[in-house]
Amino acid sequence: MQYQSFPGVKGGSASSQKLAALRLPPLSGKRFLDVGCNEGFFCGYALFEGASQVVGMDKSADAIGKARVRFPDAEFVNQSWDTLPDGRFDVITLLSALHYAEDQEALIHRLMSLLTDDGLLVLEISMAPGTQNEWVKVQRAIDERFFPTRIKLGHILKDYAWKVIGHSVMQAGDPLQRYVVHVRKLKPYAWLLIQEPGSGKSTICRRMFGGKPGIPVISGDRTYLQISQGKLNVSDELRALVSEGFTTATIDKTTRKVLEQGMAIELVQLWSNQAGFRDFALDSYVPAEFHQQIKDALQALGYFPVEVSWNASTPLTKAQTATSKARQYEKHLKKEQTAFTGEYVQVAKQLKKELKPLIQWHLDSPGNGALHTSAGTIRVAGWAITKEYLQASYLLYVTGPEEAARLFTPDRARKDVLNAVFGNTEAAPMFWQEHPCGFSFELPANWLEHGIEFGLVINDARIPLAHLSTSRPKAAGLSSQLVQGLKRLRS
Repeated sequence: MQYQSFPGVKGGSASSQKLAALRLPPLSGKRFLDVGCNEGFFCGYALFEGASQVVGMDKSADAIGKARVRFPDAEFVNQSWDTLPDGRFDVITLLSALHYAEDQEALIHRLMSLLTDDGLLVLEISMAPGTQNEWVKVQRAIDERFFPTRIKLGHILKDYAWKVIGHSVMQAGDPLQRYVVHVRKLKPYAWLLIQEPGSGKSTICRRMFGGKPGIPVISGDRTYLQISQGKLNVSDELRALVSEGFTTATIDKTTRKVLEQGMAIELVQLWSNQAGFRDFALDSYVPAEFHQQIKDALQALGYFPVEVSWNASTPLTKAQTATSKARQYEKHLKKEQTAFTGEYVQVAKQLKKELKPLIQWHLDSPGNGALHTSAGTIRVAGWAITKEYLQASYLLYVTGPEEAARLFTPDRARKDVLNAVFGNTEAAPMFWQEHPCGFSFELPANWLEHGIEFGLVINDARIPLAHLSTSRPKAAGLSSQLVQGLKRLRS
């Protein structure tokens, strides 16, 4: 009985309807193989689509003879699937024939090995009902054959990317529904989180991929930092582009510069090398106009790129914009400063020149130029280190509006000070490892209005360090409100 249908010849299979159900990809320029081709209906379609090479194989000599007559531009071989053609194919079809194989699973794997990296295997098969991972013997009109359950098919194809496309065309006597299944080689995935800086890429990476074995997160920021530090093996050109003016605050500029100079392929190769050519997530800003270029480069390496998209919150302010706004605000403050009527702290240092090598000190609070209010108290805090013959326990004195000076004892260990003065705590003299050099005490705030002297008492001798007082802003400037008022009067 005629199997495939052609114009004027009706067969048992509705070939044109099956062709539509197969959902074949574009075949122009592709290498096409039909295993169990019968009279070559689908090989003829591949020629019609412009395939560069078309091969059909069938164990029926009669069918192959008719196929050669119908489609002389195709190559037809009379052999079983025990011997498969050499070379790689972009599209392979195995239609309603798998159940005839003695080892169906092995045949699928052999056909998959013939595919190019981007190739597609199209199966037309029936699946038996059942919830077990098993083959089920099914009685057909002419014989008994084994068919996989859906679970069994999934087990066979677990190492591939596959999808049941839909139903195929039923034929008279079919005991089971026919399905079309597309199968591709499984590629490593590159999950692309490449939106604007500050849009949540790192957080999403941690939530989606943190702790998942086998899916490293490649940080673009860290990659650039390691390039600038000479820790990654890259071309001199890429290293120069990244290192020029590199800071962690301007990585968005670095990225744009690298991609504008055509370094996308090397950058993608570098990310892939860090991942070990396996699934990875990319946490790196890529300007929108370069997204496709990055995907193309990943595909060329054999990856399946997946761009992760989300509605980002307010994007991170660009470093250049933040710097500009900070400068504008600083100018604004200087301009408005003339309208301020309060007082400032003024610190005048008084330590004699000959004593400076012997005494190191710093006043953390109050700072010179700090805003002052007379209400409440003012905190005096800092540290003092004495050296050589002055190295001894000391007191701090403050003379204010009262006749007698107030005395205070340093009571705070300052490891940060010892590290800064002596290199590290262990290198400091034992005296300063055992004695505190930091101090902090409070005074009535209104003392500053009269002026106070602050210093050390060593062996009953006073050593002045500074004079603290208050001052008002210079009266030379006019307030911004007054300036604007004068302009309005002039106009």
